[in-house]
Order: sequence, then structure tokens, then C-alpha cells
Amino acid sequence: MNKELSIWRNGNFIKYFSANTLANLGNWFDFVGVLILFKYTWHADPMLIALIPVMYAIPSILLGQFAGVFADRRNKRKILIYSYLFRAALTLLLVFTPTPWLALPILFLRNTAGVISLPAQQGLMRSIVDEKNIMQAITINGSLFQLVKVVGPLMGGSVAGIFSPKVSIAINAIAFMISAILLIQIKVQEIESNGKFETSHSGFLRSWHEGWHIVFNSKILLASIIFGLFSTLTIQMIDAQIVTLFSEVFPNKPAFTGWAISAIGIGSLFVVILLSRFKNISKFGCFFGFGSLLIGVMTGGFGFLLQYNFIALAIILSIIGGIGNGLTFTAINYLIQTEPPKDAIGRVTGIIDSLMSILFIAGPLLGGLFITQLGIVTAFKTIGLGLCIIGLTGVSMQRIIWKKPKLSNVQFNVKTGNESS
Repeated sequence: MNKELSIWRNGNFIKYFSANTLANLGNWFDFVGVLILFKYTWHADPMLIALIPVMYAIPSILLGQFAGVFADRRNKRKILIYSYLFRAALTLLLVFTPTPWLALPILFLRNTAGVISLPAQQGLMRSIVDEKNIMQAITINGSLFQLVKVVGPLMGGSVAGIFSPKVSIAINAIAFMISAILLIQIKVQEIESNGKFETSHSGFLRSWHEGWHIVFNSKILLASIIFGLFSTLTIQMIDAQIVTLFSEVFPNKPAFTGWAISAIGIGSLFVVILLSRFKNISKFGCFFGFGSLLIGVMTGGFGFLLQYNFIALAIILSIIGGIGNGLTFTAINYLIQTEPPKDAIGRVTGIIDSLMSILFIAGPLLGGLFITQLGIVTAFKTIGLGLCIIGLTGVSMQRIIWKKPKLSNVQFNVKTGNESS
């Protein structure tokens, strides 16, 4: 019993967990504040507003993989501390920025500094959490991440409305600084190299090359990434268009869009909490497959809202989609923590982050073209059907694609790019 609860007695994890939660909450305050600042204060045109997510995605696309290599080669705790402090300074600068044209490069620089955070966070958690507690740590982090997605935009929007959007942005700067202070107090014994990954001594490009070797030589990693690329691209085609659909279905009820988005977060939170009872994940295909299937049910179901325009139906569908999102979220984080070697987590995280970030730009563009040709309702039905097919493929191919090697002691020899036992 005590062993199962030991993660709550791990002071390093509590500080790490608190720092992540504060930073995530601050990010939502900031994101909502930036959107309100651009639209309502500066009266920016739609094209200028469309550049905001581009400023978030481009740094990950260009630097995500190299950030992963850097995180593997350096002290991950210090990387996170410096990243938080630098982003706090840029966020304060954003508060005093008078025009959107100056705000955009600041957002770009801030997100460039933030690219290093994700691989460093993943690697740091593996350094401070025992192997037997990895699943519990992931679900605890995931639960708060999903909860913050529900309450963060509501709180950030309320603060921006009552005071000003710049107050919401300033709160993010404070959250970054407190997170850095919490991380300073963490004592970490860095993972030592096991001889197969001489990351600190090998060249930078060679380390990057080794990261790709790990991906290509792990059947589970490679299959999961390819599957994730297809499903994420499909999801991103309609993700930003929910507000467009709801404006047609519920033209006089703009609040319903927020309700649906919050319901997605509630569904994700529910399933992540439920998964905290699991010791591990062995069937990634089922998790990814059912996740895509449930998101497909939500998306396709949204396409029928014009015929059955009940908000209750929209909420139920959103919760179903949120459950699918929670399954996928937990599986990908567990995959990153357990499949790569410990001293290569940063590189694998960087590869996945950079590939997914490309889809965050390509997906909405393709979705816009798709909706223009087919119409919003038909597009949602078609994309929903596509996600269901992808999901069913993942479930049915579990035993073939995601089958574990028979030998439990399979290791990666990065220098040759082959597996050895």
C-alpha cells in the first residue's frame, strides 16, 4: 500500500507537478488574453489574428528535433528554469507592447524559448519518478492538464473581461517565475549514460541522427507516430472549425461553443483519472484506435446537429470525443516515457513534437479547403467517418502492428542502427 502511494511522498515530483500546473494555467490565461488583446483592443484583422497560432507552431517545426537533442545533452532541470525565466521576461515585455506587429515577433521568440521545455519536462520526469510510478505520474499530470484546459480559458477570459487582457498576460509571467522557483528546489540525480548513448560526447548532428535511429528501429514507436500523424492531421482539419459549425447550428447561442469545448475537457479529465488505476499500457493500438474512433463519433455526430439541434446532444458528443482525446493523450505520454531509452527521451519527444506541429498548420489549411468544397456539415460527417475508419484500423491491427517483441531484453544499438539482445 505504501509503495503505491509513495509518489505523493516524492517531494521532487510534487514540485515538478506544481510547476507544470502553474505554467499550463498561466499559458491559458495568456492565450485568451492575447486573442482578446489582438481582436478587441488592437482591432486586428482576421489575417493578423491567423498569424498567432503560426507564431506558436513554427518554432516547434524548425527547432523541435534539435531542442530534443539539446535536452538530452544538458541538465534538464536547469533548461526548464532558464526557459521559464526567459519566457517570463518576454511575457512582461508583451504586456508593454503597443502594437500587434511588435507583439508577433515577441510571441515567436517566447515560443522559441518554450520549444525546449517539452523534451526537458519529459526527460526530467523520468529522472525523478520511479519506474513503477510512471503510469501514476502520467495520469496525475494528465488529470491536471485536462482540468486546466477546462477552467483556464474560463478564468483567463473572466480576468481579461473584468480587468484587461494585459492583466491575464501578466499573470502568465508571474506563473512562469513561480514555476522556476519551484524547480530550483528540486534535487535531481541526472540519469547516467549506459554506454549505448554517449550523448554528451558525440556530435550534435550525430545525436540527432541517433534519435531517428531509435524511432525507426522501434516498431511500436514508428507505428504509433505514423498512426498519430494520420489521425492528428484529420482532427486538425476540423478542430478550429467547431465555432463555424456551431455558429450555424446555434446562431443565437455563442456560449454553446464554450460549453462544448469544456465538455471535451471534462470527458478527457474523466478518462485520465480512470486510467490512474492502470499499472501500465501494453496495447497501444487499442488506446490510439479507440481514441480516434470516439473522436470520429463526436466529429461525425456534430455533422447531424443541424437536423437534431439539441445542445444536450452536442454536449454528449463532446464528452465522447473528450474520452477519446484522453485515451490518446495518456497513451502518447506513456509511450514517450517507456519506449525510448532513458537518455534519449528528449530526442524522441522533439521528433514527435516537430512532426505534430507541422500538422497544426497544414491541417487547418486543408480543412478550410475541404469545407469550402463540401460545406461545413458534409465536411464534419466525412472527416468523422475517416477518423472512425482510422480508429477501427488501429484496434484491428493491434496484434500485428503494436505486437511486443518476444525477447524482453531487446536493446538498441544506435551506432549500428540495429537491435541486439
